[in-house]
Amino acid sequence: MNKKEVGQSMGRRRREPSLSDVLLDAPWWVSAALAVGSYIVFRAILPAAFASNPFLIGLAMVSRSLAWVPATMFSFLGLLACLRARKRESEASRGSGAARPLRRERNLRVVPSRPVANRNPGARDRIDQAFSSLRQKAAPAKPTEWSLDALKQLEWKRFEMLCVWYYEAMGFTVKMVPHGADGGIDATLCKDGMAEPIALVQCKAWRSPVKVEPVRALGGVMLSNKVKRGVFWSLAGYIGQPVQTYAAEAGIQLPDGAGIVERIRALDADKQVKLLARAFEGDYQTPTCAACGVKMAERQGKDGSFWGCRNYSKGCRFKLARAA
Repeated sequence: MNKKEVGQSMGRRRREPSLSDVLLDAPWWVSAALAVGSYIVFRAILPAAFASNPFLIGLAMVSRSLAWVPATMFSFLGLLACLRARKRESEASRGSGAARPLRRERNLRVVPSRPVANRNPGARDRIDQAFSSLRQKAAPAKPTEWSLDALKQLEWKRFEMLCVWYYEAMGFTVKMVPHGADGGIDATLCKDGMAEPIALVQCKAWRSPVKVEPVRALGGVMLSNKVKRGVFWSLAGYIGQPVQTYAAEAGIQLPDGAGIVERIRALDADKQVKLLARAFEGDYQTPTCAACGVKMAERQGKDGSFWGCRNYSKGCRFKLARAA
C-alpha cells in the first residue's frame, strides 16, 4: 500500500462529527430552537398530516405522545452548550487577563480624565484613591503638638472645623453654615440656653493675607443680624491698615495663624490633645469641594494640575488651584 492509499484509508477512518458534537459547539439557542421546533412537529404537524390516513392514525398517536423526547434531548444539548461556552470564556479571561490592562494603560496615560471618567466612573475613583494614598504616604508625619506649621497642613474645611471644635471646647454652642455660599459667615456662637447668637465667625485658610473686603462682609452680616461681636480667623493674617481700622470700629477680632495657635495653647492640656487628635484625623490635607462637601481629586489641565470635584460628571465644576 503506497502513501496515497494510506492517506485515503486514514481519511475514510476519520470520524465525521455527529449532530450532538455540532450542537455542543454551536450557540445554545440553536439547540433551544430545535427543541421547540421538534416539539411542534411531533406534537401537532405530523399528527395532523397522518390523521386523514386510517393506516397512519396509530403513528400519529405515537408521534403526539413521544413529542417530548426530541424536545428534551435538544434542550439538554443546549444546556451543555451553554455551560461549555461559559467555561471557554472563563478560561480565555484567565489566560488573557494579564494582557488586557496593558492595552488600556495607554489610554490612561494619554488622556487621564475624560475617557476613563466617562466609561467607568468607578475606575476613576479608584485611581484617585490610589494617588491620594500615595500622597498621604509621602506626607510628613502627623503633628504631635500645636504650631503654625501644623496649622498650615490643614485643608480649608478642616481649618473651619478646627474653629468650630475650638469654640465648642470653650463652652459655646456652635451652628455651622452648610456647604455652599456662606453669605459672609461660617458659624454662629451661642451660649447654652440662649437662642440668639452672641458672635459670628468667619474663617479663611487662604495662603495670602486677607484684605478689608471679607472683613466688611462679616461686619455687614453682624449689622443685619444685630450681633455686636465677630471673629475672623485668617491663617495668613491681614494686609492693610483699613482692615485693622474697620475691625476695631465693628467689634471684630482678627486672630492670625500665630494668634490661633496661641489661643489653642491656652486651653487645658486634655482639651488641646483632643483637639489635636480631631484636627489631624484621617485625610486632613485633601481639599473639600465647597459646593458638594466631598473630598476633591487632583486633576491635570492645560495649565497644570488642580483640584477638581469628584462630582464633575454630575455637573459640579468647582475647582481650586493646586497650591491651595
